[in-house]
Amino acid sequence: MFQKTCWQVVCAAVVVVGALGCSPTYVSDADAPELDSYTMSLRFDRKDLDRLYDDNIKELLGSGIAKQWERQAAMGKSPVLAVLPMRNETSEHIQTDALLSKFETDLVNKSPADVIEYRDQPNNMAEVRRQMDANYDPNRVAQFGRQLGVQYIVTGKVYDVSERVGDEKRVQYFMFVRVIEVETSAIKFQNESKITKALVR
Repeated sequence: MFQKTCWQVVCAAVVVVGALGCSPTYVSDADAPELDSYTMSLRFDRKDLDRLYDDNIKELLGSGIAKQWERQAAMGKSPVLAVLPMRNETSEHIQTDALLSKFETDLVNKSPADVIEYRDQPNNMAEVRRQMDANYDPNRVAQFGRQLGVQYIVTGKVYDVSERVGDEKRVQYFMFVRVIEVETSAIKFQNESKITKALVR
């Protein structure tokens, strides 16, 4: 309902501008702060990515494994982890490296873990890129973690599901995140968040 109302306002403004004979005007979010709140299409945008990320990092930092990391750090044994690239299984172009950097930044600043920069190791980077094309097998991810010399791996993917009925369409976007303990291949954290966008006539 809110999106419909917003678009009705926008369409009305366009009609008025057209009636006055004015040409379209380019604006930025500095000129029109509400610009970022409009849903322009069903495509996956920055706001969608931020919403999914915010939910997942909140769940991760409040999880049992994060509390375990705090206990380890209190004993002088800060856990060592690496964040692998998030796999993109959507039809959209998603900046997965930017997403990886967001996870690294928050884990460095908001957790007691030591985060390893795996991208500085070319051979390992090539291998993880190859594995991103395979299924998320915890044993394979743990094996890669041992090569890096880390205790935990943070990994995940973004994917979508779409439906169309007549001229209406709905798309659901999901972000799936998990933490794997390298020594045991055990999944220590897992979370999935979703958002829904639709074109309703």
